[in-house]
Amino acid sequence: MKMRAYQATTLTFLQNHWFKLAIVVIVLTAFAGKNLNVNFRMGKPAQEEQPMLQEAPKAVQPLLHTPKESIKKREKFTEEVPPVAQESIISKTGLLSVFSGDSAPTLAPDAELVIAPEVTIAAYVKRFEKVAVTEMEKFNIPASITLAQSLLASQAGTSIIANQTNNYFNLECDNGWTEKTATYDGTCMRSYESAWFSFRNHSKHLSEGTFKALTNLDKTDYQRWAKGLELAGYSKDPLYAEKLIRIIEQYGLVR
Repeated sequence: MKMRAYQATTLTFLQNHWFKLAIVVIVLTAFAGKNLNVNFRMGKPAQEEQPMLQEAPKAVQPLLHTPKESIKKREKFTEEVPPVAQESIISKTGLLSVFSGDSAPTLAPDAELVIAPEVTIAAYVKRFEKVAVTEMEKFNIPASITLAQSLLASQAGTSIIANQTNNYFNLECDNGWTEKTATYDGTCMRSYESAWFSFRNHSKHLSEGTFKALTNLDKTDYQRWAKGLELAGYSKDPLYAEKLIRIIEQYGLVR
């Protein structure tokens, strides 16, 4: 009986207050949904709020065109850099580029430059050493250079040209040569009355022509002289200077 009375009372309450109860349910449902959304957002941050710690930084792309300011600075720098001076081979005070490096091959340590017996070479040096010294005192040409050039050119006086023309330096004819000549293999060579004229003409050839500036060098500095002759084009041999230096030092011509 009590159960039936409770059910009847409950049913009567719901019938009289169903509208109010419905509003309460709607409000509770809305509040519960909002709270649930808040909990969800608090549990996992939004994508845009997460720091991107593991993403590699983007590489900086190079500019396709250099800014105008940089171009102006570069042009200004270029104008301020002085052009490289082209040194002349020989100057009045001596050689400017006499020790400049080059890629020319070097002589073999055992290269034989004067193909003649040692006795012949020694006799040649003894024969012409006083002449070389005299030319040095008069023209400021190292005696060692004069002897080395003649040794190499005439092979210590054993060459055909030296024997037949007294030309101990293999000097060729030119427009200024009006004396006797001789032709060898199509090349016109100067011919002299004696060896002394050959040495004197060689001294004039170095002191009055293209090689005149070399006479401003120290007459004891045979290395600069040798390199100067090569740079000035005395010989087409790229090893000419090294050969002269080798001969001077090999036969003690510095003395």
